[in-house]
Amino acid sequence: MVDDDDATVALLTELLTRAGVSEVHGVSDAREALRIIREVDADLVLLDLMMPHVDGYEILARLRDGDEAGVFRPVLVMTGDASPAARARALALEATDVLVKPVPMRQTIQHVLALLRARHAARADRVVGSRPPASRPARV
Repeated sequence: MVDDDDATVALLTELLTRAGVSEVHGVSDAREALRIIREVDADLVLLDLMMPHVDGYEILARLRDGDEAGVFRPVLVMTGDASPAARARALALEATDVLVKPVPMRQTIQHVLALLRARHAARADRVVGSRPPASRPARV
């Protein structure tokens, strides 16, 4: 999770953990985001767009440039920018979806869990006859 607001990172970390996501990594300094996303091989990225130093658009573009071809890593953008241009730009950079803040927490958690299920299904489809291990923790 990448958001420059420490309170948002802390709240979402707590809520995702309660919802059963066993490994949540929060980053409030966007300059550290790509390193941590790749280091933990995140199953999903929650990404704010408007941050100091490096904005979410740049992180999204660099993440997609570095992703292995054919690998589905959902990126859920959560932004305070409700403009159609922001949504269009994020989707053009291959964000999986865009939610405009404030987002009800229940909706956010449901969205995250659905995207994690899709990620695990996509991984299973890549390996013929394989299913994701039940004990493998999801990483956000």
